[in-house]
Amino acid sequence: MQVGYFKTAWSDVKNSKGWFGKILLLSLVALIPVFGAIAVAGYLYGWARDIAWGIHGPMPKRLFGNEDGKLYSRGFFVLVIGFVFALLPWAIELVWGLVMGFSSLTFGHGYSYGYLNGGTFVFGGFMTLIFTALTIAATFVALLFQWVGSMRMSIYGRLSAGFQFNKMWAMIRHDFGGLMRIFGMCILLSAIISVIISIVFFFVVAITVFIGIAATGGNMRADHLDGTVIGWIIAFGGIAIVGMLLASYVSVVACLFVGTLVTRSLGYWTRQFDVPAWRGQDDPMPFELQAAAARQAQQPYQAAGSQGYGGPQPGSQYGQPIYQQTPPQSAPPQASHVHAGAYPHGANPSANETAAPSEPTGGMSDTGGESGIPR
Repeated sequence: MQVGYFKTAWSDVKNSKGWFGKILLLSLVALIPVFGAIAVAGYLYGWARDIAWGIHGPMPKRLFGNEDGKLYSRGFFVLVIGFVFALLPWAIELVWGLVMGFSSLTFGHGYSYGYLNGGTFVFGGFMTLIFTALTIAATFVALLFQWVGSMRMSIYGRLSAGFQFNKMWAMIRHDFGGLMRIFGMCILLSAIISVIISIVFFFVVAITVFIGIAATGGNMRADHLDGTVIGWIIAFGGIAIVGMLLASYVSVVACLFVGTLVTRSLGYWTRQFDVPAWRGQDDPMPFELQAAAARQAQQPYQAAGSQGYGGPQPGSQYGQPIYQQTPPQSAPPQASHVHAGAYPHGANPSANETAAPSEPTGGMSDTGGESGIPR
């Protein structure tokens, strides 16, 4: 299990020239319905895809740069994957609503006849607890699969790669602890930001109310409001609206900042699976080949032990893996050395889109080797 995903992702963000301005601009783009979400998702997962390949570089300079021709399709596929996996907790909530509606009709009818008792409330509380736990668990599972599916889709450039549940489950099971670290940091940062945003909103509302009371002298009766007071109320009301809009924009910026760190961390998490050695999306991944070879190597020894033999003799064919792992292809030291044949079908990051590797930062190597995985 690898550690330090968020620390390394933060190092990448802060070492990107003009990163704060890019976050602000991405937040403005995100406010555009549908198109904004597609563009932002395509931008972030394109950057995460690069580091999964072992290609280290700062945040792309152009927000709408579409050098690989897949910025918008990638972003659209991310939204589709997120929507599909959100259906699971939504379905549980729908069932819970139907159960509650049926219970209300049944118990309400019983109450009209006077036989509603404490057991009814116990049943309702128990069902609420069960469905709440199921919803939380479904949301958690759906989020993990959404993350891994989005990364696989961004690497292969195909929507179908984001719904290969067996492959996604194999990756999750291989390093569940790493995903939990990313999830835990996401929850922690989101909680801190929520508290800060709540405090900002509280002060905006409090200042608005205070100004309103001061302007009217505490008397809001219509016969005590002259033109000057009404003018003050309108002016400060406009200021309050602007303040609320700014506070809302700050919340969007904060959420996008967390999303940038999460997405980049997912790229590092995916990097450990030796992405340059991947072949077709249906083919076994390197760690699956290695596990199969290890199991095959143990079978002759186990068979020999069960028959009373001391194991395979030197030079025998037993104990040899039936799979031969192709040596991993190292990530190119420079983006200009990338060639289409080194990548899975449809997954080649554009040489124009990724910058040449910089000096290692945060314990990363720009060659994509083992030293480049955050520790």
